[in-house]
Amino acid sequence: MVKMNKTFALLGASKTGIALAHYLEKAGLEPAFLWNRSLKGIQLARKYIQFRKESADLSQIPADVEWIIIAVKDDVIEVVVQQLLGVLKNGDGKKVFHTSGAWDSKLLEPLQKKGYRTGSFHPLISIPDIETGIRIIPGSVFSCEGIIQDDLLDLTRLIGVTGIALNSEQKETVHLGAVFVNNYVTVMIQALKQFARAKGISDDTLKRLLERLSGQAFDNAWKKSLKDSLSGPAVRGDEKTIQKHRDLLENSPELKKLYDQFLALTLRLLVEEKKL
Repeated sequence: MVKMNKTFALLGASKTGIALAHYLEKAGLEPAFLWNRSLKGIQLARKYIQFRKESADLSQIPADVEWIIIAVKDDVIEVVVQQLLGVLKNGDGKKVFHTSGAWDSKLLEPLQKKGYRTGSFHPLISIPDIETGIRIIPGSVFSCEGIIQDDLLDLTRLIGVTGIALNSEQKETVHLGAVFVNNYVTVMIQALKQFARAKGISDDTLKRLLERLSGQAFDNAWKKSLKDSLSGPAVRGDEKTIQKHRDLLENSPELKKLYDQFLALTLRLLVEEKKL
């Protein structure tokens, strides 16, 4: 069994933070301190995990805590870092990581200079609420980056998830990919539902017609080449069907622009793939 230091502080009662803290406690680490700017967040967290100490005042953080998790919105991380420096002036080797996907451990550099050991630890899943986060963390993959990368990999083994070591540039690339695969695919599906409603097709009917196809597309895309994954007018060079689609989208300019951009990208990638 992986041996870890036993106490942790959670700074930010976020969905990701509370879900992660749940599994840290389950693995034997002690929830020593919870800080959140609002008491409402602290009260919500009590439904899922009991911290030894809770406060909306960061100065109340215990001096002997060994792990510090910063789980706040991206644009607040640097603010929390400065507040933490004012409270615990000497890091004494404490391990600090944030859970942001978009940013690496450079945001924690002021702490590193004061003796903290820093990193970033991000789950490659979408957590819409705490209950869902607790349910789906098992089996998920975490990116581990920074000086404490090896410690974070140990942490993934302790809580029973997969950890993958990434450098800063790799982490940024993966997060960008996650935005496309998760957010923008979701937006595209919502836009298609809206488009179909205008044609008298209900959301449920569209789901029944396209859900299996969307699952098949994702499965093929990860396993096969582009040419072997595709079907449809682009790969066939069916100009009449492509123009018919564009005409249908005449009153939906965003979808039409997206269609044209995807078409151009598809054709370019097919040419490049053929050269390999």
